[in-house]
Amino acid sequence: MRDTERHLVLRATAGSGKTTTLTEAAWHLDTTRPVVYFAYNKHAVVDVGPRLPPRVSASTLHAYGLRVLCRERQAALDVEEDKSLRLAGVLYAGERVERRVVRVAARAWDAAREQALDGDAHEDDLVALALAAEWPQEQDLGTLRWVLHGMKRLSLHDWQAGGGPDFTDFLWLPLELGYAEGTLGVALVDEAQDLTPLRQRFVTHLLGLAGHDRRAGRLIAVGDPEQAIYTYAGADPQGLWRLAERLDAQELPLSVSFRCPVSHVHLARNASTFIQAAPQARAGTVEHLAADTATYTRGDVILSRLNAPLVRAALLLMTQNVSVNIRGRDLATRLETAAQDAFPGPFTKDEIKNLVNGLYEKRATPLVKKAEEGDLAAKKGLGELKDLCACLRLLALRAANVAGGTASVTDVMGVLRGLYHEDADVLLSTVHRAKGLEWERVTLLYPELMPSPHGDPEEERCVLFVALTRAKDTLRLAYGKESWANGWRVEPAALPESQAAPQDLVEVEAAPVETVWQTPVEDALPQPLPPRLKVPAASVEERGQHVQRLRDVHVPQAVEDHRSLPLYVGSDLLPTSALRERLEALLEEPRPALREWAEGSLTLLRSVGSRSVQVNAATLKQVERAASQARLAVPLMQALTGKQVAVVVFDHHFARVRAGQVTRRGERVWSVTVDGQAFRFDPRTGELLGEPFTPLGMHLRLKSP
Repeated sequence: MRDTERHLVLRATAGSGKTTTLTEAAWHLDTTRPVVYFAYNKHAVVDVGPRLPPRVSASTLHAYGLRVLCRERQAALDVEEDKSLRLAGVLYAGERVERRVVRVAARAWDAAREQALDGDAHEDDLVALALAAEWPQEQDLGTLRWVLHGMKRLSLHDWQAGGGPDFTDFLWLPLELGYAEGTLGVALVDEAQDLTPLRQRFVTHLLGLAGHDRRAGRLIAVGDPEQAIYTYAGADPQGLWRLAERLDAQELPLSVSFRCPVSHVHLARNASTFIQAAPQARAGTVEHLAADTATYTRGDVILSRLNAPLVRAALLLMTQNVSVNIRGRDLATRLETAAQDAFPGPFTKDEIKNLVNGLYEKRATPLVKKAEEGDLAAKKGLGELKDLCACLRLLALRAANVAGGTASVTDVMGVLRGLYHEDADVLLSTVHRAKGLEWERVTLLYPELMPSPHGDPEEERCVLFVALTRAKDTLRLAYGKESWANGWRVEPAALPESQAAPQDLVEVEAAPVETVWQTPVEDALPQPLPPRLKVPAASVEERGQHVQRLRDVHVPQAVEDHRSLPLYVGSDLLPTSALRERLEALLEEPRPALREWAEGSLTLLRSVGSRSVQVNAATLKQVERAASQARLAVPLMQALTGKQVAVVVFDHHFARVRAGQVTRRGERVWSVTVDGQAFRFDPRTGELLGEPFTPLGMHLRLKSP
């Protein structure tokens, strides 16, 4: 910090002391020019503020941008939350269009600003924007350009005429109008992996790095691409690293976790090979238990990928006179709106299922078709809607039970309020809301369903990593009934000998809450039992349960699979062990989309408690054939130039490699011409942009990981 003026990027793993490092750095900087510590949210600002020197301030980017606008206007400003919708109405004034079209235009403008795009953007970037904003298929890119140009003109005119800003304007207007450019000497940026392109440009704008000012400021950023769990909100995990490369910034590692015990690190290395345990780290405790038998004490924290398991656990704890608090009020707001929509009048327990299903169908209808076409945003929206409806069903059932059979929306609200107590015995949180936090004892519900096969594979891997790195002493992995009964467990990652800890440091504990039987059932176990697992003596009741489980494993099981290329939708029967072997073989394929499909299929398979499962065998064979043909593709008998890329093209019975001419290599889209025809590819996966995954589809041959 002291000896050079170079820009710095610190890659910091979970619990590595990044905040301590960044705040300490602030005390060693020249403060003759303004220095600002940019934290990701208000909570972090409050936490870090007292640790900074007097001449260094802490702020979120949006709060700082609002102050810039207030100084320019010389007045306090109110936020106009629906400004984009109002301006879109002005844009379409006098034209006979549906309200839906106006809303889509407003959404496209919001997404464009966050991605730092406008109507002059390259066509490839507009294609990516159209997918992200769910731009209607009947509207062409020319119309999208017209909307972006018009919304930009109206937004600037509205501001200059005295109108107020919306949230995105806090950053966008200073960039467009040149406010506060080059006014910062140093920007200390935390959680850099969660910055959108707009936020990244706002930082460099304040530092004067976009121009050629010799007195341009210095960027010191810290982040971890393996904790990038906000890509759905427009974050660009690799964007700042690309910026750092352009700025010739020095990258420094913070790979040692001082939070996580050794046993926790070994689990977390399933999702990140960067994290290392501190030399004097404690062994820590990892417990494996059945979720429905878990007990909790004051100070416990429960984490889940989804909200519904949290609501279910919270309602159960309330019946045991344990106070609970679900972190984040936005879920309560969405549930209140959904309850009012689903329950317009009194309802009985028997009516709840149909009423909630009606709400789901009403809200899911516009998303289903897009999801079937491979729209990731629509898929995510359907998953969130399903989770919301599951929460609503639980609340309504509880309300009906308390009310004696017939309840109203007011009763549902009363149950909902009971889930939020500030000084509660047990805190419950989704993994997303737990990021950046830590506790002594953490229980992770249903780890067998992570990473989720329904989300972005890279982001879901990061979610798993965050979940496994929140506990400072005890991490409890609470499994569902099927996974617990068939013995599936999260195992420590295999480490090189140089990094492996002594055996006594990595031993895991299995909580004796339910018997795991040493019987022929083991033949169908997805993974071996944990090391040194002790099996307690079985009671008569447990033996009866065991006999029932033995019967159950012989009944073929169906699995719910809503992916664009589902495996578990047919009537063909396969042994679970044989299917597992075939899917694990696909994990070695160089094509990312095949690996992601196989990993998603394995995740769904972990919930299977039977020896056989219903699948579509033709789909599996097609995926395997695509993998085989791609490996044996007819090679290209020439060397590729710097502007060419290898493209795998399938014929009837074989595949061949073609030379694709790269016409544009963007951050979000690669434009490639193959045999005179233009295509757009996703540079991360190598698949055709905007198309659902097709095993025999044309794709880029990317380097093996």
